Amino acid sequence: MNVLNVTAQRLSMCLLAGLWCVGATPASAQDRYVTVDYMKVAPGGDDGYLQLEQKTWKPLHEARVKAGNAAGWYLYQVLSPSGSGVDHNYVTVALYNSFEAMENPFPTALLTQVHPGVNMTQFITKTNAARDLVRSETWRWVDQTPAVPLAKPARFLMVESMRVPAGGDDAYLAVEKLWRKIHEVRIKEDTLSNWGLLTRVFPGGSDYPYGYATMSGYSRFKDFAGLDLAGLTTRATLGMTVDELSDKTVKSRDLARGELWLLVDYVQAPAPTRTPSP
Repeated sequence: MNVLNVTAQRLSMCLLAGLWCVGATPASAQDRYVTVDYMKVAPGGDDGYLQLEQKTWKPLHEARVKAGNAAGWYLYQVLSPSGSGVDHNYVTVALYNSFEAMENPFPTALLTQVHPGVNMTQFITKTNAARDLVRSETWRWVDQTPAVPLAKPARFLMVESMRVPAGGDDAYLAVEKLWRKIHEVRIKEDTLSNWGLLTRVFPGGSDYPYGYATMSGYSRFKDFAGLDLAGLTTRATLGMTVDELSDKTVKSRDLARGELWLLVDYVQAPAPTRTPSP
């Protein structure tokens, strides 16, 4: 999982075992996995937390990406919801190109290379003092557009978590295929940067409040408003009216939660280059 989501016991086990995780290889969207860690930083603790993430942990993420153990790491501040009542205000996201790559996310060699002589007890104590790890989730990519990751991630990310009724997966995924066409139009018109659909892997169980999520990237805040959905439905040639699309959408899932994230920092592998056609 994400480095910050691992306990002192897990870190100590990694050091003692000296295990290397399987290196990431080029993969399709369906082969990619994401771990999401939700952090709660106490009032007045933002500077200390961000310094910890960027000065202590980011070099380790850079080494992991360079070694092929992870494809990317992203740090977000949660803009909405906000206030004293929310249970998290920062999120870290780690991207992997295979399931097995998550088994041992930071091998001993990388830890000692980046932080020689590190005292793991002090390391974890310092991390835990800067934030509370509220919960962790693991997701698998189902679909995305564009197919190739952006060279630089979008500044804003709208994350919407969906609750799909039992037996309703096929109907929901069919609706998302319709929305994908709209997202492609928006990307072409430069009002959306990228879009992805994910399905939850961990925690398992039907009692979890949502099982799917979409992530929509925006480069400009203004693009969240003024959406001409009727016009987009027509330009996407869906063969239905906006009311029909809305009806299908509402029947296929409940929007369990929607959040707006602001990108603070990131590390990611270079985007693959396309071979020119002859």
